[in-house]
Amino acid sequence: MKNKELEEIALNLRKKIIEISYVSKAHHVGSELSCIDILVSLYFKIMNVYPKEPNHQNRDYFILSKGHAALALYVTLMQKGFFSENFLKKEFLSDGGQLGGHPDKDLEKGIEISSGSLGQGLAIGAGIALMNKKDNKKNKTYVLLGDGECNEGMIWETALFAAHQKLDNLLAIIDYNKLQGLGSTTKIVDLEPLKEKFESFGWNAAVVNGHDIQSIVTTIEKIFLQKNKPNLLIANTVKGKGVPFMENRFESHYEVLDKRKYQEAIEKLK
Repeated sequence: MKNKELEEIALNLRKKIIEISYVSKAHHVGSELSCIDILVSLYFKIMNVYPKEPNHQNRDYFILSKGHAALALYVTLMQKGFFSENFLKKEFLSDGGQLGGHPDKDLEKGIEISSGSLGQGLAIGAGIALMNKKDNKKNKTYVLLGDGECNEGMIWETALFAAHQKLDNLLAIIDYNKLQGLGSTTKIVDLEPLKEKFESFGWNAAVVNGHDIQSIVTTIEKIFLQKNKPNLLIANTVKGKGVPFMENRFESHYEVLDKRKYQEAIEKLK
């Protein structure tokens, strides 16, 4: 699939996020818009996934550790063919629905783990990667983290563990939009120098524009050429990317779209 096609998919999924969020009165729109290019890169260019055989033994594993961005994952899984758009619209945040505000494990729908309790996804991903490494399998594990999530001590415990186990089949991606639940990352707990921190823990680390799909794909392909170390991709992103009144705004973490803002957002994404 060519880069232009991937960019068109990402744009279409941004529109779906806005539409479904408006109808369901959902939060976390800004967080979902910041990571959708990463998800498109993974699911449509990098990972081995099998929508018709979700439990395929050769599949790669994806963990959305920042579970509040669930809708971004759902629209990606929908586009990939794990379930229909009608199912997504019917089940997302509905009374008794199967697709909640945070993902619940459902392998048939492509959801590997339940997530939303921040800090746990990387540890689970490291466990999966270790299992596959010990079994001499080629499956890779991808974990998408929030930057605020990196305040959690479990992240750094896992960073030590993964390096000790030489988990070169593991890739952690940080959605580095520099805004978290209560403000900017620099004011709450400054993560810098983030790349150097992970490298000092024994990781391969690279930095990329998290909205440049070609760069994301190329960088991931290169980083996996290095062996005997776990891998980190720091994806510099913009919270609310694509919708100007949401971009780089802390409020987009919680904002619910009214009709005027919904129409403005859709207009800007044309």
